[in-house]
Amino acid sequence: MGEDDLRERIFELIYSKNKTEEAILQLNSIIKNSPENSRALALKAYALDKLANSQHDWKYSQYALDYAERGLALNPRDDMALTSKGWALIDLGKAKEALPVLQLATHVNPNNEYAWYNLAWAQYLTEDPAASTASISNALRISPGNSIIKRGKEMMERGEVPDRLRKQH
Repeated sequence: MGEDDLRERIFELIYSKNKTEEAILQLNSIIKNSPENSRALALKAYALDKLANSQHDWKYSQYALDYAERGLALNPRDDMALTSKGWALIDLGKAKEALPVLQLATHVNPNNEYAWYNLAWAQYLTEDPAASTASISNALRISPGNSIIKRGKEMMERGEVPDRLRKQH
């Protein structure tokens, strides 16, 4: 199975079927059989980020950070691992640390809408509204119908910060 096929399957489980835990179990199996599979490590980090946010349990953000780091040790330019690392850092109250990671993710893959979206949040949380507006616009240009990105943009325009992100940045 190719990297794109794996990403598609995992995203379908997370987004279409709302089965993040099942996605993690499938990734665990792949990682067990192939611990050097950087894409599986990056996708597990991504899924753990989703689990942290859906369950409001930030220990999963630390696990996501750990898996993203493992993936980046194998492939330092994996945009999925960079994007996941950036969001985990944001969830852990470290938006300033997330900025260079997410900037690299958008450089590595300028068509990764979630890299732009996460970068927009890091910029917003570090009080750089002009950069945040430009980044969220890039995310919407790539994925104009994405309801997650649209909702994030609306929140930023209203000056809202979710309680979970009201950490020291």
